[in-house]
Amino acid sequence: MNHVIIIDDEVQSRNGIAEIFKNHSPGWEIDGLFEDGSLALDYLQQHPEVNLVVTDIRMPKFDGLELISRIRKNNGTIPIIIISGYSEFSYAKKAVEHHVFRYILKPVLPSEFDAVITSVENFFRLADPLSEYNLTQSEYDQFLDLLFSEAIASNKKQKIQILEKQCGFTFPQAWFLLLTGNSEFSNQIFNYRTVLQKFAAGISSEYHVFLFCEKIYCILLKKEDLDDKFLKKQVQRLLWKFNPGLEICAGIYHSDHDDTLKNAFYSGVSALTQFFYSKDPIHIYQDQTLCTFPYSIYQNLQLQLTGSNLLNTRDAVYSFMDYVRNEQPSYYELHSWLNKITLIIIKYCNDKKIPASCYIDYTESLQFLYNYHSLEEIESTILSMIESIFEKIAEQTRSTNAYLVEQVQNYLFQHMNENITLSDLGEIFGINYSSLSNIFSSATGQTIIEYLTFIRILHAKELLINTDKKIYEICSEIGYTEPKYFIKRFRQIVGVTPKEYRKIYTS
Repeated sequence: MNHVIIIDDEVQSRNGIAEIFKNHSPGWEIDGLFEDGSLALDYLQQHPEVNLVVTDIRMPKFDGLELISRIRKNNGTIPIIIISGYSEFSYAKKAVEHHVFRYILKPVLPSEFDAVITSVENFFRLADPLSEYNLTQSEYDQFLDLLFSEAIASNKKQKIQILEKQCGFTFPQAWFLLLTGNSEFSNQIFNYRTVLQKFAAGISSEYHVFLFCEKIYCILLKKEDLDDKFLKKQVQRLLWKFNPGLEICAGIYHSDHDDTLKNAFYSGVSALTQFFYSKDPIHIYQDQTLCTFPYSIYQNLQLQLTGSNLLNTRDAVYSFMDYVRNEQPSYYELHSWLNKITLIIIKYCNDKKIPASCYIDYTESLQFLYNYHSLEEIESTILSMIESIFEKIAEQTRSTNAYLVEQVQNYLFQHMNENITLSDLGEIFGINYSSLSNIFSSATGQTIIEYLTFIRILHAKELLINTDKKIYEICSEIGYTEPKYFIKRFRQIVGVTPKEYRKIYTS
């Protein structure tokens, strides 16, 4: 059983995090919920079985950073997760200095926190001897997959060493063969490990097959006399064994002794993504000349976003993707370019107060190009994100306009006895009278003047039936200065004169 304590001065936040833990796994026991750091520190000193701390930054007595500093004096390894609404760099920097496990900003998404808890559990697993788990071969393979993915993501020496120890295999100067495919391949990806292991064993006695993030198979091969031409031929034979409908592509990279595991892996990914530009299914990594970033297209996209023009914004995206197809940037360049694109979209959303839920899934997906099998898929993701944002803007506009129309209607009803002009209404509501007129007509199907006439006649009917007021008195009360004009408009709309209407409904 894993033991966790949660520290946050907001009771709702404490309980919310506790609920996420309860829903995540029965293997977690919440030992305590604390509103300040001093209480939590006292508890930790008396309960060494606690093996995870989740804390906020800003709290009474002493804050989260002070708490972490004091914990580290006694325990240098316990994982600590900071959850805070404060995103200032100084806090993140301090958190790193204190070897914080994760730094998460509020509001915390359950899916995001689930992933962090899983990482903590993997950390515990890696710290213990594997033999204690009595894993089956399949479970052991999955264990190595997780270890490999975490080693790639963190690029930390400790995790790489653990991976090397488990595999009996050092990674520098190895061949990295990466395989991915279309959605059909991704749906069946778990079925291919045995085939790939047999393939690797036929080439080298030193090999390992890893599944990275359930998207890419990475085959590591160590053999001194292996060359890229021979390996490419073997990969071609391998691909022939698969169903052609799977559209599998491969990237090949040979690391040297100066490479990090992360760099070697993503160099393989860079070779893999050359499939975006050429339908040759096998690509060997090559150094590429730097491409010029399309600043004019970038600025045009900014301009069209600012103008809130969906069609023109789409065209700007098409122009950007056409440029990508022509220039064929490397994985790292394309990743950087897409970051620039998503950042201006996020800034636009922040300026427009668009909720992150409209774009966060898309932006997170674009961070990992190995999620995609073609440039068309990337293009579709960007367009879907933009359409989602513009739909939200339209929804907000409709809501705002509906409120404005309601306010105008209320004002007209309360002031129908006054001489009201469109110009007056524009000044009152702080909007150009022409725009106000268009918004009102679109929402109600009536012009403002038509609506004003409607409520005036409606009120006149009520006065004719329920009071003994003279026609000229009613005329004045509803905002008409000329009784003859009032009688004329009443007859045009109702079909009878005010006098005839009163006689019909009061006799």
